[in-house]
Amino acid sequence: MSRKKVELVYKENDSARRSTFTKRAPGLIKKTREISVLCDVDALAIIYGQEDQTPVVWPPSEEDMRRIISKYLSKPEIYQAQKRLDQQAFLEQTIKKRTEQMKRIQRKNRETKIEDLLNDIIHGRSTLEQVSPNDLRDLLLVLEDKSSSFAYQIRVLAEGNNNNPPPPSTNSNDVNNPI
Repeated sequence: MSRKKVELVYKENDSARRSTFTKRAPGLIKKTREISVLCDVDALAIIYGQEDQTPVVWPPSEEDMRRIISKYLSKPEIYQAQKRLDQQAFLEQTIKKRTEQMKRIQRKNRETKIEDLLNDIIHGRSTLEQVSPNDLRDLLLVLEDKSSSFAYQIRVLAEGNNNNPPPPSTNSNDVNNPI
């Protein structure tokens, strides 16, 4: 049985947030230890809780912690900058993605609204007098787009018919018809 996907959002409820932290921190430490052992890599986890004065740390040995941190700091600055993503950068990246996603959805909703408006006008459920000036401009763009699409389809069909021989005649008086 699989678990449902956890939605990654800030928990407003203080007790739920503390409870989640208490349950998740040991799991994160376990995963850090596992990846370190399984892949034979140096891994370090330092988890600060909101109210905890002492962070949860792995590896527990201060000696190992210092060795891993000094090894990380000895890497070139470019390497560190590429791998580092602080909370602010993460949030900015997330906001940018969500903003782009929202713009795409708004554009699609606008296109759907104009398509619906066009269908209403074609079927007599609405008139051009009822359409706002902004919608009229967008409606004109949709009509121009559809018009050019229809013209292209007609041109393709016409070119296709010119290249193909005419279909055989079904006239019974035709001498070439063996029927």
